[in-house]
Amino acid sequence: MKGKSIPFKKNMIQGGAIVLAAVVLGISLIFTVKTLKSYDDTVKVRGLCEKEVPADRVVWRISYSEKDNSLADLRTIVRRNNDIIVSKLTEAGFKSDEIKVANASYDDRYMYSNNVSQVSYRYVANQTVTVFTKNLDLVRKLQQTLETDLVNQNILANSWADYQYLGLNDIKPAMIAESLENARAAADEFAKNSHSRIGKMRTASQGYFEVEDLDENTPQVKKVRVVTTVEYYLK
Repeated sequence: MKGKSIPFKKNMIQGGAIVLAAVVLGISLIFTVKTLKSYDDTVKVRGLCEKEVPADRVVWRISYSEKDNSLADLRTIVRRNNDIIVSKLTEAGFKSDEIKVANASYDDRYMYSNNVSQVSYRYVANQTVTVFTKNLDLVRKLQQTLETDLVNQNILANSWADYQYLGLNDIKPAMIAESLENARAAADEFAKNSHSRIGKMRTASQGYFEVEDLDENTPQVKKVRVVTTVEYYLK
């Protein structure tokens, strides 16, 4: 009888250990499921940051076309026109290193015509003089009179100014931080309305920085915009 009681006790101990292990495993699974379930609850929000900044550079292009039947004479006319335009720009106050005169392009219309007798002028020249400057006020002032002054010199020109903002890297960190703060505020509001709490950040992605004119009438003022998307866990 004593020999049989030892295996019986061993079986009881082993059975109890199996039951206990099953209970512990079951409790662990319950907590694991609850934990994984909490990780499934997230909220994705966007944080916007916009700033108005003054343009810090302008690229001003002054273009014109000329025609002539003599290529040599046409080149002379282009050189004369360039000298007049550059002279007016320097007299207005622009520095010589701010003024760039591109190489003129010349087209022979005879090459594109099936009937050269109908071509009034054989050669056409297209020329652009460009100003790269941070003196925005001087550009705006001279824009009002330059084209009229050139007409008086027998130069029919068109000009347009491209106002640019080059200081984006200086304001990026602060704008990203502000967009993240705005995203967190939106998440907090969502959590408040859903009777939950915001947990750790799960994912975050920064959108592109966009630089646009404030409006069509004020291209010298830029609107910089960035949107950051953030996903938070909910508790």
